[in-house]
Amino acid sequence: MTLDGLTLHMCVGELKQRCDGAKIQKVLMPGKEEVVLQLYSAVEGTLRLVLNADAGDCALYLTRTTKANPKVPPVFCMFLRKYLTGARIADIEQRGLDRVVIFTLETKDELLHPITLRLVIEIMGKYSNIILTDANDKILDSIRRVSVDMSSKRQVLPGVRYENPPQTKFDPLALSPTTLAEVLATHKDTKIINHMASAFDGISLQTAQEILQRSGIGMVLTSELSPKLTERLAESMRGFLHQAVSEPAPCVQFNADRMPVFFSCIPYETYPAEMRKAFSTVNETLDFYYGQRLLISRLRQQKEALYKTLHKIYVKLQKLIGIYEATLRDAAKEQRLQKRADLITANIYRLKKGMKDFEAVDYETGETVTVPLDVSRTPQETAQKLYKKISKLKTASAISSKKLADAYEEEDFLAGALHFTENAETPEDIDDIRHTLVRAGYLSAPSKGRKEPEMQSRPLRFLSPGGYDIYVGKNDRQNDQLTMRTASKDDIWFHAQKIPGSHVLLVTGGVPLDDIDDETIVMAAELAAAHSRARHAGKTPVDYTQRKNLKKPPSARPGKVIYDDYFTVYVDAHKGSLYKPAEEN
Repeated sequence: MTLDGLTLHMCVGELKQRCDGAKIQKVLMPGKEEVVLQLYSAVEGTLRLVLNADAGDCALYLTRTTKANPKVPPVFCMFLRKYLTGARIADIEQRGLDRVVIFTLETKDELLHPITLRLVIEIMGKYSNIILTDANDKILDSIRRVSVDMSSKRQVLPGVRYENPPQTKFDPLALSPTTLAEVLATHKDTKIINHMASAFDGISLQTAQEILQRSGIGMVLTSELSPKLTERLAESMRGFLHQAVSEPAPCVQFNADRMPVFFSCIPYETYPAEMRKAFSTVNETLDFYYGQRLLISRLRQQKEALYKTLHKIYVKLQKLIGIYEATLRDAAKEQRLQKRADLITANIYRLKKGMKDFEAVDYETGETVTVPLDVSRTPQETAQKLYKKISKLKTASAISSKKLADAYEEEDFLAGALHFTENAETPEDIDDIRHTLVRAGYLSAPSKGRKEPEMQSRPLRFLSPGGYDIYVGKNDRQNDQLTMRTASKDDIWFHAQKIPGSHVLLVTGGVPLDDIDDETIVMAAELAAAHSRARHAGKTPVDYTQRKNLKKPPSARPGKVIYDDYFTVYVDAHKGSLYKPAEEN
């Protein structure tokens, strides 16, 4: 979501308290349209202020995260360093609830004369900008220049006088109850939620929906609002704004997949309380929200890049398997050729060059068959050619059988890697998968001097109704660690039958298998099904056995184990996806 004017109002209030009088020590540009000012305050110490003009993540907030920067600073970064390094923040101002914030800075010019500069941050989606002006509002430069070709109404260019963005909305904090009701009672016939968002600064669609929910009016048209309903809506809006300003309780709202989707100054009744995370300040809220968005974006990019690489290898292997299978199909002709060659040899005394075929008795069936000959060769030469071809087919069959078995095993490994990549939840998960692929020889090893990454991600942990811990590996590296190193001999191992997926370990604490309750066994099996490639299937067979029955063949690929003493249970994979890890309960 875009940072709305109301949340920005609360953010600016916090910035005034924490950044007043702070000096700008460093200017950094970790992103193409993102500036980070490193500040120092005698009271707060070192602070990092993010100014982001990216259309999708435009925002202003303090962050605790240290961001990586390009080796060569962008031109705009060097420009800001020239003017802002050493400057002191004298004031921070927001015009009403408009999404424009102005930092007044006191610094010195090249002759050490005191001067005043203004750093303007416009948080307006695709029109966002970061602009530096002098005390007379003359633009010195901006992160995004807007020429007359781009906009005939408002240019943002060096030397041009800075003008505030056109303002057509009302500040709801500055309106009297009567005026607020008059603005709500519009003559336009439209949805009231859209009217509220378009008529008032600081009111997003989510906020308008929350106010309507609290007023009990719902999604009506403006023409359906009676004077009494309009008055009730105005009162509800004033109450909401008063609570947001005087009793802030900032929070981030998550969706069912635990992805952050929305933030607000106070909890919204339109979102469930159990999917909410509270923070002490708005800046902490924004730092968490945009930090998570960045992590999710980077994770998506890493997943897509790794998946693309793996899929290319997988497709190439599929073609190779097709060749091996075709070779084996050709080798199936060996018996027919062998019989033909033997019949020619057995009847060689009565055959002559130039004959197209001859009739002979099949020594297996006793039936008379017609045997073709090569008219360009003698019968002896034809038989020798057939025997050579048979020998080649036998050799090809033996080689292809071995290679096909290896290819099938490799296919299972790559299918598992694709599954784990598709379902990776953190950058650490991707690192583990990369490590496994490097060890298996599919990816290049890190450059010399770089240490092998330690396994930072952890298996998922679940708690059964019977009180047993159940662990689920998220990749082959974790699978090996969980099964071959962590598990005790009496712990119970689960895996979807003949399908790539996670190793699931039920920690028994020495309790015999027969004494484990059925509900726990079924839960572990459902988790194994849900974390396999059969997760979207119906009933799924899951094998389970004690750890002592597992073996890892020499030189086996990561995640590969063999077993022969096991039980099989059929479970619903969908049910396994409904369990929540113990840490999230």
